[in-house]
Amino acid sequence: MSLLSLDILEGKTSKYETNHIHMIVDGEISFPVTNMNDKQYGTFFHEYIHYLQHFTTMFGVKICTMYNKMFILYVDYLKHNKTVKLPLELWKEDQGLMNFISFFNDIKGDRNCPHHIDEVEISPIEISLAKSNRCAVQIGLYDFENDIALENGFKFGYTCIIESMAHLIQSFINEELYHPTIPYCAAELIFRAIYADKSHDIKMMISLCFCSLMFDNPGVAFFEMINYSKNNPTLNGYELYKKLIRDHSNSIKYKKEEMPIYRALCIFLDELKVNISQAIGCKLDYYDEVIENCKNEIKSGNSVLLDILYNADISDKNYFSEVFEKVYGYPFIEADNMTIMPMDNSRQPSKPYIETATMIGLELIFKRVKSYNNTTCSWYKTCSKALYTQNDKTSIECLCDQWNKTELCLMTEALRYYGIKDNEYIQE
Repeated sequence: MSLLSLDILEGKTSKYETNHIHMIVDGEISFPVTNMNDKQYGTFFHEYIHYLQHFTTMFGVKICTMYNKMFILYVDYLKHNKTVKLPLELWKEDQGLMNFISFFNDIKGDRNCPHHIDEVEISPIEISLAKSNRCAVQIGLYDFENDIALENGFKFGYTCIIESMAHLIQSFINEELYHPTIPYCAAELIFRAIYADKSHDIKMMISLCFCSLMFDNPGVAFFEMINYSKNNPTLNGYELYKKLIRDHSNSIKYKKEEMPIYRALCIFLDELKVNISQAIGCKLDYYDEVIENCKNEIKSGNSVLLDILYNADISDKNYFSEVFEKVYGYPFIEADNMTIMPMDNSRQPSKPYIETATMIGLELIFKRVKSYNNTTCSWYKTCSKALYTQNDKTSIECLCDQWNKTELCLMTEALRYYGIKDNEYIQE
């Protein structure tokens, strides 16, 4: 079994790297964001939404926690084994990680569909089966142009939820927006097929995607959230979210105790903070504050994201620096022409937070030691452009044997920081 069938740790596209707190924007950007054009900001904010999904939802925090446990496992192994055969697939030896990976691959659903989709068909039986079998929901489709009708058109799950939510928010910023129907338009197709009364309520669609991420099977939860909205027809999406997280009828069981979503999420965020610190070997400063802000928000029953969506103009770039950045912070951001990371302004001159550098370093190490074919350091292109510092120098070791490199760089410093540079690494 691969780590994840959809491996979020490979490839160079605009994406958010799960739990590395690392956002990749495929293309050039300007910074601050007020200097971006609408297309740049739309792409940028789409990926930023994925960052928020991981810090402000139950499912997002659980994924981050899984990766932290993976990182701790890898660092411990590398520290206690002086001869290391690559690639390492340590998750195969941990039953808890294997169970989560298997579960995630079952509920994540499809990322693409080869067919044109004019309409979808939703079967209550398929929703029930997905709930009982803990998997994505099978959705039927109609392609009128090609006279095709399929019962098993695509699987609607976690991937469709997170991408539909980000796509719909991006549509407020960049009206000339094209994404493949699956996964980016899946939630909208389904919503319009079964919720005629609100078929054009984009803000409600976004809110229900967000609410669905509070549950273990977001694909199934989306249908339940539509019913939740139908049962509370006077509430808009933000009001529905506020009701949901405090509603004891949607309680979460944690260590045999039933509790509302907001309490469970606060507990999970505290655990996430501890796990990140354990994984990177240092205390958190910047992201400690970010996580505390997220906890305070969820305790209050509010959502800055939904508040701006409903009560302001989410396309206004000024809200990023004036609101989003102050509450949620931002991840390490990598674009074709620059890299941006949170800076500690309490020191002069300002310097990156230690936690940011250690997380990036751990990401580099993890990608390298688990890789089969691509042995090149994932920062090779960045360093060759001197985007990190002007003193970065690439060498032949960057292409495979990074542990033998003598020049100062992020990879060599990370290997030294974790005390594993002098290991003997054997690529098989």
